[in-house]
Amino acid sequence: MQLASPHTLHSLTTAQVMRQVMLACLPGIAALSFFFGPGVLINILLACLSCVAAEALVLYWRQRSWRCLHDGSALLTGLLLGICLPATAPWWIPISGGFFAILCAKQLFGGLGQNPFNPAMAAYALLLVSFPLPMSQWPLPLTLDSIEGWRSVAHLDGWTGATALDAWRNKGLLMADEFWASGQLLPEMLHAWAWVAGAWCLGGGYLLWRRLIPWHTPVAFFATIFLAGALVWGWDTSHQAPPWLHFAAGSVVFAGFFILTDPVSGATSLRGKVYFAIGVGLLVISIRTWGSYPDGVAFSVLLMNAAAPALDYFTRPRIYGQDKAVRGMRHQEPKK
Repeated sequence: MQLASPHTLHSLTTAQVMRQVMLACLPGIAALSFFFGPGVLINILLACLSCVAAEALVLYWRQRSWRCLHDGSALLTGLLLGICLPATAPWWIPISGGFFAILCAKQLFGGLGQNPFNPAMAAYALLLVSFPLPMSQWPLPLTLDSIEGWRSVAHLDGWTGATALDAWRNKGLLMADEFWASGQLLPEMLHAWAWVAGAWCLGGGYLLWRRLIPWHTPVAFFATIFLAGALVWGWDTSHQAPPWLHFAAGSVVFAGFFILTDPVSGATSLRGKVYFAIGVGLLVISIRTWGSYPDGVAFSVLLMNAAAPALDYFTRPRIYGQDKAVRGMRHQEPKK
């Protein structure tokens, strides 16, 4: 029997999509855990438990079925939030962030599919504004020829500092430090973050291969970051980061594959997805160049989440056959 298009032969449930996205996060989690220690896994565990607990609490209050927990959306929110947190963050940061992500950024608007803002990014932005010091401290990355990184992370008494992006922006102020005087710390940090970015590319490639995310969003986002970053770097090469550094450090690659592709808080039309990604990319470069925060991905995503309904309104696809019908009515002669 022939089916009239459009049709879908192999549809995935929400729970299956969530599991596939969590599976794609495994390479990045493994890279983060290797270079920055087991604190990454602890943050993910605490954030996931708090998100699931908050979801269960809301379902109990609203007298909803517990089957809603099986879709995996709360677990994925906790996973994404825990990935973004520094490995040395106190235990109460992932817990408070997980409860805020579910209670305020998701369930307050009606639950799954109704939230206008990405819950993980909303919680991360709140934590970054409320607790800027612990949210900006990362441990020294583990190098392939040294074991001191593991010791400093395991005992939580090693040197902690900014990310590679923040270090690049303030390298002139930090050269007096003994770690920077040798000139080896920044290359080691970039080496670790480059491996992490490559792991996120591997997970993003899996999502593209399974056709779970559209390729237009990450491609438009990465192209905007590169072009805008190259323009800013060419304007001031002595103080601004080169375009490749935006990919090798920070959360650009992770956000391009796992955050911007959120089907709920982002734009839904094809052109809207492209404009959404371009807007996030321009905001990221603007915040990294002139803002006080070294990364700025979370704030950029939230700002464009607010603009997503307008993008969908002005980029609505043409109804199939609409132009032909209008053209036929225009050429039809009036009856006498």
